[in-house]
Amino acid sequence: MEDKIITLKNYDSMVDAMVDLDVLKVNEIESFIGNEQIVELYPMFSDINEGLKIVVFEKDLERALKLLDEFHTEVNS
Repeated sequence: MEDKIITLKNYDSMVDAMVDLDVLKVNEIESFIGNEQIVELYPMFSDINEGLKIVVFEKDLERALKLLDEFHTEVNS
């Protein structure tokens, strides 16, 4: 059975994407940043092509969303 890879979230900032990526990695969710090279080379594509995005396996989507929601709620409190 093949695990489907899906977009978790889109980002305008590499810093924001890296913070969320670290939260996922600490919680042992496999993820990576997609579109990183094209956005770094051609920043104008960030608006046209979804910008930066974190992708995860579909089976981890709900847990990843919950972890990021909890993290950002705690940080913004």
